[in-house]
Amino acid sequence: MTRQLLNILLLLRTFLVSKAFLPAFSRRTETKSICYSQSPSEKLVQDAKAMLEKARLLREGLPEDKVVSPSKTPSPWNVPDGPQAATGYRLYIDIGREPGTWMDPRWGVSGKRIELTLDVNFMIDETADSETVQGMVKDNLGGTSLPVMMLRTAESARLRGGFDKMKCNNGGYRIDVSSNPQKSNTLRLFVRAEGTLQGDFGDIYIPQGNLYFSLPAFGDDASQLSRKEGIVTVRQMGWNTGWRREESRIVGVFRALPINDARRLDKF
Repeated sequence: MTRQLLNILLLLRTFLVSKAFLPAFSRRTETKSICYSQSPSEKLVQDAKAMLEKARLLREGLPEDKVVSPSKTPSPWNVPDGPQAATGYRLYIDIGREPGTWMDPRWGVSGKRIELTLDVNFMIDETADSETVQGMVKDNLGGTSLPVMMLRTAESARLRGGFDKMKCNNGGYRIDVSSNPQKSNTLRLFVRAEGTLQGDFGDIYIPQGNLYFSLPAFGDDASQLSRKEGIVTVRQMGWNTGWRREESRIVGVFRALPINDARRLDKF
């Protein structure tokens, strides 16, 4: 009797214990079944959507930024763009005393030189004004000359690797046609230059006024210029011809390089 009662009590205890843990067990099983009712890929998609939604809310909560486009400051070494067609060149100018010059005997006697570059545009359809026509040299009185056209220059010539500059203000050019078909034509041009101060480069300086250049040209325009050295001159009053008159005096040499080739070479 006692043994049977003990067995009944054990069965009752087991029943009560099972009843007490059944709800918790059932809840755990239900939760587990819910978690695994979604595939891993679906869960990743839902997580990604939730993160995107959070990012959207954060972005909308931020103050609106004003986008300021950087201002493009034009370089003083480049010719400003214009509507007219043009042929661009870079002039490599080397100012210094040359043999046979009529410059003052003290000018550049030390051998010092001033090297500079100047970007120019030979305008194709822009005829020169009367003042520019008057500024051209009269070196081809007996030959045939094409009309004088405008020459547009950069704001400044580039000296001392860009650490110094000389202001320039356009000019003009023309083609002098050779009467001999076996010879090339001649391009003549001038640039209005501010010049340099005396003493800045020792005993040499660039005179204020027009600087004159000439080069062989192949054809009747500036599209094909010789890459040989040409001379740079100024006009000054003197007595070297026996009477006082305006003289052409050599102040240096120069070369002309197409602007695209020059920019690849110089990186500016």
